[in-house]
Amino acid sequence: MSTRTRFLTHRRAFLIGAAAFAAAGPRLGVRAQTPDFVFPEFPELQPLPEIAERDGGPLVVVATTGIIGDLVSQIGGGRVEVRTILPANADPHSFEPAPQDIAMVDDAAVVFVHGLELDAWAETILENADGDFTVVTVTDGISIADFHSDEDDHDHEEDDHEDDDGHHHGEGDPHVWFDPTRTAQMAANIAAGLTGADPDGADGYAGRLAAYQAELTALDGQIAERIALIPEDRRVIVTNHEALGYFADRYGLTIVGTVIPGMSVEAEPSAQEIAALLEVIERENVTAIFAENTVNPALAEQLAAQAGIQVVATLFTDTLGESGSGADTYIGLMRYDTRVIVKALIAD
Repeated sequence: MSTRTRFLTHRRAFLIGAAAFAAAGPRLGVRAQTPDFVFPEFPELQPLPEIAERDGGPLVVVATTGIIGDLVSQIGGGRVEVRTILPANADPHSFEPAPQDIAMVDDAAVVFVHGLELDAWAETILENADGDFTVVTVTDGISIADFHSDEDDHDHEEDDHEDDDGHHHGEGDPHVWFDPTRTAQMAANIAAGLTGADPDGADGYAGRLAAYQAELTALDGQIAERIALIPEDRRVIVTNHEALGYFADRYGLTIVGTVIPGMSVEAEPSAQEIAALLEVIERENVTAIFAENTVNPALAEQLAAQAGIQVVATLFTDTLGESGSGADTYIGLMRYDTRVIVKALIAD
């Protein structure tokens, strides 16, 4: 289905669903604004320990996503050369690898993949690459949650909502990096993978891992402190698709619905789902729909206009941003999104 056809389908469903919602009566007023709120900025990060250069040049490794690539860079430092397949601001759900992506892997010692079907397209690359490399799944050993429930108020007609290519997350929610405690395990898996390929660097990798995990522990507390600034009755949100489950679960937000049903960013909500979501927004007094920068926010904007609430379409969820965006590292992404969420929910 083309992008235009998908948009027109969304628009037709929205118009039908919005008409059904409108028949129920006008939306109640939103909460009063909190004036003059100043977000407490995060402290400056300290450099990680130095690591010795590797004899023979840096270890060549490949990461399927930018988030993984950054974690590898944090642990490996100058001892590794990190190549990342997924470009900045690209959506892993709809990404299609090119021939040059296969060539990127040929001389790598390690390929770090996310798993949990987030980067299922990597299988094509690995199957067609000629190199002698080790594959490390960075989410191994991590507790995986499934935040979708058939009992949710915003029910979906079909639980899986597969894309045109059959893409869905059958193993649970893959967005584990939105919980820094789980990201710490991802970093440990990466350190183990680097050590296996480069035993001489074991001490250096271990030292940087310990320091980085300490940063993640600090990040976890800093985010919790800032989310706690949001009045409890405002910690209710709607998201564009199901990407923030771990963040909400960790920090006490409640996600009462999603615009796009399921984990996929290309699934299509029905008119009934749109009407149901509008009713949830009204009943729960939701003040914002949060969308990511990689997904067209048109449908979310239509819903928000009908409901009389704001759309915040600048979150980074599945991918890092360009250099200088403030979300070009994992910690930067988490800080950026926290800032956006807190300011939106307090200011509205």
